[in-house]
Amino acid sequence: MDDMENKQQVQIGSVVKSLDFPCSANCYYVGLVVGISKMDSTFRAKTIKRVWQGEIDERFPSDFFVAPLPGQHMFENKWVESRVQVLC
Repeated sequence: MDDMENKQQVQIGSVVKSLDFPCSANCYYVGLVVGISKMDSTFRAKTIKRVWQGEIDERFPSDFFVAPLPGQHMFENKWVESRVQVLC
């Protein structure tokens, strides 16, 4: 799959899971994609939940988060799982 195909998986209206750290599936955000920036290859999502160390974390509330589109993170080729997963 090339970069263009990866980027098209994340679309406005998609619900995504965005992992925070390489090789760690227990720290992540889940959000509804509300914008995509072609300028810097990121997406902006309305936060549905934040999980830290496997538990829902409400200590640092954030209405939105920004993350790189799939294939655009500097360490992504080393990640066990895809950094950004489209849930629906």
